Amino acid sequence: MPISPIHHVALTVSDLERSVAFYCDVLGFRKTLDMTLSGPGIERLARLRPGSKMRSVILQQGRATVGELELIAVDPPLPDPGRPKRAGELGVFLISFEVTDEEMTEVYRRLQGKGVRCFSEPQTLELRGYGPIEAVIFEDPDGNLLELFKSPAPEVVRQHWEAVRAERAGRG
Repeated sequence: MPISPIHHVALTVSDLERSVAFYCDVLGFRKTLDMTLSGPGIERLARLRPGSKMRSVILQQGRATVGELELIAVDPPLPDPGRPKRAGELGVFLISFEVTDEEMTEVYRRLQGKGVRCFSEPQTLELRGYGPIEAVIFEDPDGNLLELFKSPAPEVVRQHWEAVRAERAGRG
């Protein structure tokens, strides 16, 4: 089935205004759409309780029309499970965004300046067949894990893929 790259990711949030402010002020998204969804069709489609409604805010980066982030508040809200998901549990582990025009140390300092608590300073990780990335992980206001990472240069990725192919050919 031919499908596009991920068009958007939707997150249910506990406080829509707080989450919109976080994603816009901290990560530089811009709000492009704010809508209320209700009625039997959306209740069936989203498996909502009868009489529920959703408010949806679409956020975008730059001029991209794919890769959007949708923040959703449901009224009445579902009970809060009380804790964010962690690695090893079913469901979304984290949402990752690539940093393209800034050094990770600057990104980290900016996050700290906005009161964001990262799990650690930026870490360099060697990904086999891809090369070194720099990454930092933190939580949004509802405890969803977010990662900002910087990819290696395309020629570094090519060199790593060539090394993996040569290694496989040597075993074959």
